Amino acid sequence: MPATLPMRGAPMPRQRGVGLIEVMVGILIGMIVVLVIFNTLVVAETYKRSTIGVSDAQITGQLTQFVLNRELANGGNGIMAGLSELAGCNNWRLRPMPALITDGGSAIASDAVTVFYSNSPTIVHPAHFGAAGAAGTPYPVISPNGFKVGDWVIATQIANLATFTVPTDCTLVQVTGITQHPSLAAYPPADLGGRVALSYLLQAGTAFNFTTASRAVNLGPRMTRTLYSVNAAKQQLDSLDDNPDAVVATAVPVAQNVVLMKVQYGIDADGDPLGLVDCWTSADNSNTCANGIDYSDTTFQAVPAPLTTSQRIRSIKAIRIAIVVRSDDDVKQDTASGSLRDQTATLFSCPASIVRCSTVTIPANTVLQDYRRYRIYEATIPLRNSLWHPL
Repeated sequence: MPATLPMRGAPMPRQRGVGLIEVMVGILIGMIVVLVIFNTLVVAETYKRSTIGVSDAQITGQLTQFVLNRELANGGNGIMAGLSELAGCNNWRLRPMPALITDGGSAIASDAVTVFYSNSPTIVHPAHFGAAGAAGTPYPVISPNGFKVGDWVIATQIANLATFTVPTDCTLVQVTGITQHPSLAAYPPADLGGRVALSYLLQAGTAFNFTTASRAVNLGPRMTRTLYSVNAAKQQLDSLDDNPDAVVATAVPVAQNVVLMKVQYGIDADGDPLGLVDCWTSADNSNTCANGIDYSDTTFQAVPAPLTTSQRIRSIKAIRIAIVVRSDDDVKQDTASGSLRDQTATLFSCPASIVRCSTVTIPANTVLQDYRRYRIYEATIPLRNSLWHPL
């Protein structure tokens, strides 16, 4: 009987797959890829935030500059023709000051500027009174351009027509009615021709007995007296209605991330016929222009007004303004170029043609004190309404 051979078992199937080591290596590679991608996103986001921050700062600076340039360019509109009549008003808010600067007191403290102009569409020259009258009675004015109900009017008294003494009595009223005055009835034509009696509502100042030497300055349906200042706590530019008739004085934000605003007067110190600016000065009593005139706001607001108030106003030909704005968010410190806290800045560089000039230097570790992006915008605005009425 043949020997029986042992039966061979079925071959074991070959195992396929990965082991623990391969899994760990795969996880490590995945983590490295994720880390690289995350780092790339962080770098991209940093550059994005920096770019957006610069863009935000530029938009803020351009917006702020546009608003202030437009307002200052309008300064004095409709009121400069009445400079001689209104310069001595006891109520300083009625004086024809196109732009009044309040000095911040230091290079790192923001200045404030108040802009004053009217919106009279037709009449800009003071109108004469055609008759005398008691305080509180209608004003008999003579003006071919006419008045309208709702117009704001400043009435003032000229004490002496021969010497044209600067008046101090000024009254702000709003016209409520227009009729023909009995004492002006003899004036042609029959359609009144602007020779009318103005009924009014007293708004500011004190009513006075008027004469034929009195004058009325029509400010139109709306006068604008706005104070622009920087809120240091909120880092924003605010506007405030500073009219004598303002019921509620509430600051309105204009732009955020405004950290500093400096403003200066452009002065014609030598009084040349061309009226050229030959000095730039802050609103203080430093006598930078060497003309002996104090340009601080307290002097312009003094009651009664000094006799040189009109001279001060006439010597101001332009305004220049510097705005320092910043980005919304912090950016990563650039260690290669040093800390951003060491930055300084110089505002209002003086041209060689102007000897007398005030520069403003921002010291380190003051205004530019964090890791944000900053931009500085400067502009020079001629007070064109003052130039049109130099006398």
